Amino acid sequence: MSAREKIFAAIRKARPERATPAEIGAQAQACSEAMKRTLPALDQDDLAALFTARASSEKVGASVERVATLADLPPAVARYVASNNLAPDFALQPDPRLKNLAWGELSPGAPLRADSALAVGIALCGVAETGSLVFHSSPEAPTLYDFLPLHHLVALDAKSLVLRLENYAAFAQRLAIPRNVNLVTGASGTTDIEGVLARGAHGPGRLHIVIFD
Repeated sequence: MSAREKIFAAIRKARPERATPAEIGAQAQACSEAMKRTLPALDQDDLAALFTARASSEKVGASVERVATLADLPPAVARYVASNNLAPDFALQPDPRLKNLAWGELSPGAPLRADSALAVGIALCGVAETGSLVFHSSPEAPTLYDFLPLHHLVALDAKSLVLRLENYAAFAQRLAIPRNVNLVTGASGTTDIEGVLARGAHGPGRLHIVIFD
């Protein structure tokens, strides 16, 4: 018997009896419960406050404001445009909820380009534990809107917030499978060169989130 044959013979001899589906399910459930016990405690009373604290932290580097309803998004965009000396024309994600808003003197019809200064969009949901935004690609949510502009301004429904990434995974199982799923946590940044943080290396250099109720 060769060394290879001896090794496989030892493996077959040591292999326990095959578990039943019920036993495998019980083991998986036990692993899931054990993982839950290792999760850090989080304040679940106000997911919007928890999300805001995470997203606006120094490491994540986004800015966050809260408005009453989605109808208050255009004034929020106008304030952001004025405070950052941007032009009033910008690319708008082709979501009907955004296209039907009253934009006033703003011009949300600019085409999305590689050098777009600003794009405005809306997230599928947010993960409070990490301050992450979740985007599912679709005709109403093209992926490039999340990556091309220098400034990305994102509306986020407070009702769509989930506590942890595991909660998003459970929620996503009820949805149609998209071609792309992107989790965006703050503005793009890298420290590849001499350990100095540079914003905008792989996507927007600024991320501003408007949470609406």
